[in-house]
Amino acid sequence: MIIDGSISSKKTDILIEKYAELLNSGIDASRILVLVQNSSLKNNFINKTLEKIKVNSLEKLQVYSFFGLVYNAIIDNWAIIESGNPFKNNPKILPNLAGLEVSQFVLRDILKKIPFKGYNSKKSLLHQLFRRYALIVQNNLSDEDVEWRARVLGESFAEDAKVTLKQLLKETLFLRDFDYLRQGLVFNYIYKNTDYFKNIDYLILDDGDEITPICYDFIKYLTKQLKDVFVAFDSKGASRIGYLSADKTAVWEFEKLFDQPVTTLDVETKLKFDAENLFKNITENKKEILENFSIQSPSKRSSMIDKTAVKINELLAKKKVKPQEISIITPVIDEMLKFTLQESLSNQVNPIYLSGSEKLIQNKIVLAAITILKINSEHKNNLTEFDLRNILVNILGIPLKYCREILANFDLNHSLVDYNFENEEHSEKYRKFKNLLEKLSTSNSKMSEQVFEIYNELIDFTTINPKEVNKFNFFIKQLQDFEHVFGVSAQNRKEEIITQIENSIISENPYSTLEVGENDLVIGTPQKIIDNQIRTKYQFWLDVSSDSWVKSDTGPLYNAWVFQRGWSKDEYTIDDNIELSREKTARILRKLTLAADEHIYTFSSLFDSNGVENFGGIEEFIVVGQEKEDEKTNSPKVSPITPREDQKPVLEYESGQMAISAVPGAGKTTILLVLILKLLENGINPDNIFVMTYMESAARNFRERIKAIRENSTNLPNISTIHGLALRILKENGNFERLGLSSDFDICDDTQRSRIVREVATGLKLKKTETDEFDRAISVFKIGGGKFTENLSETPAKGESKLTKFHRFFEGYQRILKEANLIDYDDMLISSVKLLEENQDIREYYQDICKYIIEDEAQDSSSVQQRLINILSAKHKNLIRCGDINQAITTTFTNADVKGFRKFIKESQDVNMNCSQRCCEGVWKLANELLLSAEQQNETKDAFFHILMQPVEGRNPVSENAVSGHIFEKSLEERNFVLREIKNAFKKNPKTTVGILLRNNYQVAQWMNFVNDSGLKSITRSECLEQKSIFRAIFAVLSMILKPFDNNVIAENYEILAELGFYKQRLGLDIKNCETPFVSLNPDDIQNVSLCQFYWDLNYWLYFPHLSADELVIKIGLHYFSSEIEKSNIYLIAILVKRLGANAKSLETVVERLAELAKRNSLSGFKFFSEEEESDRGFLEGKVQIMTLHKSKGDEFDYVFLPEMSEKNLTLKFDKIKLKSTDFMESVKALNPSYKVKSEYDMKEEIVAENLRLLYVAITRAKRKLCFSVSTKTKSFEKIVEQEPSSIFEMVEVLND
Repeated sequence: MIIDGSISSKKTDILIEKYAELLNSGIDASRILVLVQNSSLKNNFINKTLEKIKVNSLEKLQVYSFFGLVYNAIIDNWAIIESGNPFKNNPKILPNLAGLEVSQFVLRDILKKIPFKGYNSKKSLLHQLFRRYALIVQNNLSDEDVEWRARVLGESFAEDAKVTLKQLLKETLFLRDFDYLRQGLVFNYIYKNTDYFKNIDYLILDDGDEITPICYDFIKYLTKQLKDVFVAFDSKGASRIGYLSADKTAVWEFEKLFDQPVTTLDVETKLKFDAENLFKNITENKKEILENFSIQSPSKRSSMIDKTAVKINELLAKKKVKPQEISIITPVIDEMLKFTLQESLSNQVNPIYLSGSEKLIQNKIVLAAITILKINSEHKNNLTEFDLRNILVNILGIPLKYCREILANFDLNHSLVDYNFENEEHSEKYRKFKNLLEKLSTSNSKMSEQVFEIYNELIDFTTINPKEVNKFNFFIKQLQDFEHVFGVSAQNRKEEIITQIENSIISENPYSTLEVGENDLVIGTPQKIIDNQIRTKYQFWLDVSSDSWVKSDTGPLYNAWVFQRGWSKDEYTIDDNIELSREKTARILRKLTLAADEHIYTFSSLFDSNGVENFGGIEEFIVVGQEKEDEKTNSPKVSPITPREDQKPVLEYESGQMAISAVPGAGKTTILLVLILKLLENGINPDNIFVMTYMESAARNFRERIKAIRENSTNLPNISTIHGLALRILKENGNFERLGLSSDFDICDDTQRSRIVREVATGLKLKKTETDEFDRAISVFKIGGGKFTENLSETPAKGESKLTKFHRFFEGYQRILKEANLIDYDDMLISSVKLLEENQDIREYYQDICKYIIEDEAQDSSSVQQRLINILSAKHKNLIRCGDINQAITTTFTNADVKGFRKFIKESQDVNMNCSQRCCEGVWKLANELLLSAEQQNETKDAFFHILMQPVEGRNPVSENAVSGHIFEKSLEERNFVLREIKNAFKKNPKTTVGILLRNNYQVAQWMNFVNDSGLKSITRSECLEQKSIFRAIFAVLSMILKPFDNNVIAENYEILAELGFYKQRLGLDIKNCETPFVSLNPDDIQNVSLCQFYWDLNYWLYFPHLSADELVIKIGLHYFSSEIEKSNIYLIAILVKRLGANAKSLETVVERLAELAKRNSLSGFKFFSEEEESDRGFLEGKVQIMTLHKSKGDEFDYVFLPEMSEKNLTLKFDKIKLKSTDFMESVKALNPSYKVKSEYDMKEEIVAENLRLLYVAITRAKRKLCFSVSTKTKSFEKIVEQEPSSIFEMVEVLND
């Protein structure tokens, strides 16, 4: 019997019925082989079979997963295998059937001897090789098969990979170390060369669509001896194609192989038509409506999870649905999801997570056992008192506040002191622990035996969750695997083994079966839900806008498509990857859909947990019934403005190249938004419109505004920063493989970059000034296309040139990037351009889909960015670049190429949007005067693009004496004047907006204090972490957790939390004055209610030493903050901390690095969500916004104050310009032979031009009032010095006359 049936049919029940019939008819169980997918399904199959058995006695049922069968076959045939083993000097009575961790350990040793010269990331090498190994084994590929595939892919590391894997097979054979893959190879020998399976007369196979070629070959071998077969498969199943190697061709072969017709079963779910329509939407680009689907698309991921929880609670309460009737499916199971669900779901719900990516040390018992092993090893000196806390608090149950002396001594001497607690029970537990530690320090017993003793002596098993115990057993099994394989030498490599296990993931399911109770709600990745056949009434698909739903199964050392046995083509292109990835996605989503009985709720978000725009995903395939109507309801909103004459040419655009030059306040963002909506109205597919911005905040703003207008539509244009687009090109469709990158490559953000730069600089003994200069020069060198000509010797020479030093610095930086599988932001752009230029299929793919490209802030585009845009627009040539050269304010410290935009303006349809309704007359006249005045001077004649601001009739603000300049003698006088003027402004209109704009970041911090101390409320628009309330609160609690017994630290951070409104202020002194540590006080002795509350909160935070730093951040953040934006920012901080924690083993190091980063003006790749980005601008009213001149770009205020406007602060006179490190940067640029080196005159000209444009930007932020001020005397290095007021005061005076 051959059955074609899906997960929602009765196929498994029919097989169980047939199995029971055979057994009840008297056929021996040993003659019937049953194969199912996994151990959970195996137990289910056996239990249901036993319910139908009518005979009195029964042999052991032969029901296995394929690898379970392999495992047993090797044990039963070990004598035969051992007799044929060429390594006779290491015989074993039983094989070492270990997990992959041991094989990885062996492979790591092998890789020390094989160079893989030129391979990009040694960090991912082991992972890549194991994937290749798995594909070869599961697809039963011969050496010739592998060599041919290597030629198809043009692999450069094929020979090294072959040598490595051959050596792995040799080593594991010598050690008798057989992981499940190695077992598969041995199994081939067993069934072909022994009579082990001669008694099998009947075969029952469930989920035949998911079997691998190695399994199919075994079944095919058995066919000639079988009397009957019962096979069930899903003809559109095979969800495990790709890396998991399901053989999708098997379902076509069964009918011919067994010479039986196929019976098709009916699908028993109301979603059966949705399943088929979804399959078509993906594989045939259809837009079929899914009747039993709904979709919600909030902006932020935190909001998406909140909405999910609300809907689940609604089902539980109103429809009386049981938790077990609901499942959540997402490829992104992170702490953000776990914490939010834990906080938001009904108390009756018990979440069960199926992800296969949990680290062993996330289990606090495992963490404690590993810490104890480390104390008695060479790892001891790397431990801190924080490592000991988990044992004292979570295992022994002793409150941390009593452990000061023990922890202090451990930090100092890495040993335990004798100590008696007031509580005798605590003393007894501590003595027991100390005695055990001393005993183990002299023990020769195996690590697994020591761990078992730790458990017996210290763990109160009555308080431990059984699932936690299962994970602990898995930990012991891993230790035993190492001990069985390496024998006595395992003890000699104790430290290495501990490190390996410490970083290991529970990839194998440690539970024998999955049991879902009435109150259990399963949250799993798509494949885990399918593999465990979790059927529920309702499904929730989360993150459907994330590309994690459609992962590419390729890498530099493996290609899951080409390494499938059925691959026959002589070339592999991007089209193959797209088609096969889509097919896999279609199969997975169809199976998931058929596992739901009532409805599937899908949720997407514009931004992921990192705050980065989502792309890819499966959202486009989910077409719900309302969407057709949504397109109609969205269309009337296409033109929400009446365009001015200067704007009309933009809306008349149909095709070709257009350059838009727009003065400040011209409404360029709005007009571009309307143009995008017009293109959509004209039938342009959103997927073919690419909008690129310079800043992440601008991309968010664009997406939010389009989303607000097309509220119900899930299909939006591609809107991202240009770096975001470059990253998409690298990641999408496995393109990274062409560059030799592995799929898990990451972007080197500022947290990682600062660590790498510090490491390289320390090695080269560079001064801080040199380090900072070289750090900036990296980008100049890369984007400038520089090349080093000199050859470096092994050792630096004395007195070597600065460029030679930089060469060494650069080489060291690049080496660490490569080893860590990282690329930086410059590499991202350069690599995407290289990828497009060198690969015709990839280039044509993106040129096809980029029908319309719109670039905002084009004046900030670098030469590489412009190359990228030109390549993408080369086919359709529909390119719109919008910008304002007069607001180009980053050319001297970034790679912005204003000349490129000037050239584009000359070559394209030129639109001048010169009307602005932002500024009152005095302000726009001053801006024009600044431009005209610069054009009069020879040194500054090219500083501006000639476009003068014009008012919009009847629309500009009207204000008398709008522009003023005030010169004071002392700084205090100036400060008091500014604050007085601001207060007067708020008296006249409490809702007015006020901006204080400053030249430098240090001034922002100073003026924030001035404003706050005056009683006014301030907002700093700095991206500096230490100025963010959420960060300050989290960092304060982390600091207290780190030093709970230091009253100064506690007091200082108490005041920070009090200042933020969480506790009563000015009680820090009471904490400082405590004679003993505040945390150790008897709470009955604390008289102040606020301090008592804080005391309990502080002790609460000390109960989580087992949590990782990022988990702590989330827990702290959610304790103090609750709004949607606050939650999103908490998770951003957690992700930042997680990155830091990847290379910092202690909380202390994480906090130290966090403190360093907190002072930075901004962090690349890290952008807070902010209230001012939201639709409610009322948040800003009545507050003083303080920022740098650069940060103010894109903003506007009723009142603008420009204090400290000295000539030194912002030099506008050519002869006063001083060159700093510019000459070195010129030398770096000159490493590109085609670069024309600038003279000193040219460099000064460039600086003064940018200073003028920076002032122009500052002036044009003001709507009603613009106030310049300066003092003629200021403090510098504790001395009072004279300073010259800026020349802008003269211009203001002339204007007012």
